[in-house]
Amino acid sequence: MVTIRKKYGLVLLLIFLASTIFFNLLMDNFFKKEFKKLIKNDMENIYHVSSKNLEDYMTLNSIEKSSINIKSFDNKMIRFLAERINTQGVFYDLNGEVISTGTSNENIIDLNIIKDLPASFDEVKNNKTILDIESKNGSMLGKLSIPIYRNYSEQIGTLVLIKDYSEEYIRNTSIKKLVNSIVLLLFLAIFISIYFILSQIIKPIIFLKDKLSEISIGTYPEKIENKSNDEIGVLIDSFNNMSERLKIKDEQEKNIFRNITHELKTPLTNISGYAQILRSDDFNDEEFKRSALDRIISESNRMHEMVVSLLNISKQSSDLKEYSFEEVNIKNIIEELLIIKYPKIIKRKLKVISNIGKETIKGNKQYLTILFSNLIDNGIKYSYENTNITLESKEYNETFEFSILTKGRRIPVEFKDKIFDPFIKIEEKGFSSKDSNGLGLYICKNIVLGHRGKIEVLLNNDETKFIVNIPKD
Repeated sequence: MVTIRKKYGLVLLLIFLASTIFFNLLMDNFFKKEFKKLIKNDMENIYHVSSKNLEDYMTLNSIEKSSINIKSFDNKMIRFLAERINTQGVFYDLNGEVISTGTSNENIIDLNIIKDLPASFDEVKNNKTILDIESKNGSMLGKLSIPIYRNYSEQIGTLVLIKDYSEEYIRNTSIKKLVNSIVLLLFLAIFISIYFILSQIIKPIIFLKDKLSEISIGTYPEKIENKSNDEIGVLIDSFNNMSERLKIKDEQEKNIFRNITHELKTPLTNISGYAQILRSDDFNDEEFKRSALDRIISESNRMHEMVVSLLNISKQSSDLKEYSFEEVNIKNIIEELLIIKYPKIIKRKLKVISNIGKETIKGNKQYLTILFSNLIDNGIKYSYENTNITLESKEYNETFEFSILTKGRRIPVEFKDKIFDPFIKIEEKGFSSKDSNGLGLYICKNIVLGHRGKIEVLLNNDETKFIVNIPKD
């Protein structure tokens, strides 16, 4: 597997190589242009100075411009020019034959080299002064070809002034290499620093990957210490929250499985025991038979309720992120539930005070019905006879609040934080929930969480108040 660190390293290496090559080409082009510019400027100055010195020579030697010819450009004249402007000189006729030469220092340059025709020699015949830069046997030469005219109209030859720029070229090349080396080291330092920084950024991601691998095999790592305030820090916090929630969920599922086996074992044992007694050939006790059948039916109903509750829990787990939300009228749901549960309310001589407004929220009607049905059922089941059940709703800017207040058997305070856990049954003096499967409030909590809300219980002696807050949108 190619790790993310290797991918980043490979990308950085490619960027480094491309940047280095590009910069070297850029510097080569820059120094090449600057070197040509240097020679051009120097040769322009030589051209102007040589013209002045040529006039001086002709004046000193009483040579008239109108009578100037090829013979006038002898070695003496060329040498005079070469010494004055510190160059080498060659005079060619129109056919490219060497007529005369002159050097300021014969040890500076090979005479055979300066006699070579410039690359642009033929173009000079078109009344052009042309500069050629040539590399000969390790020397870098600037060759300035100047057309020579008699009476300003008849070209008699070409004067080529040659200067050796080898030292300048070597200096230019050395500077270029130095700059390239400095930039190369700078780029290298930058990319090493970037790789180190990226490695530090990637390090917690790799660490998280290892921790995720632990979760994938069913183990839950300790909470990761977070020292970052950036996106990595957010990622670590999200991972810690996810790990903790998965751990809690896993423990809950294990507890549910253990409790299911325990809860189903008792009614199954009772049903099996009564069935075996009733099956006996010599059994004739009609009163016991009726009692046994009632108990079998009761235990079967209890198992049925538990299976339905477990199916609801299972469906909620799979539907948690797939709730189909719509506009739901809470008042209509409450009124329909009160009609359905009216016989139970009358049987326990209870009075329901409903202060539910016509609020509508975005939610899943099916699950909200289950939520309010469970809360009202609990209120009916655990209220004292001849007491009130008060249903209220409030609407805030962004939240809908529902509450149910009952007066009845007191819930011990120590159960307040556990009451929404699965299979929690309270068996205390004055309060018993042995007829409950212990899943109703757990289902309520899951439904509220599925609607991004919260549920809580307030205890005040024998008064119990459940409060549900759900976002309206």
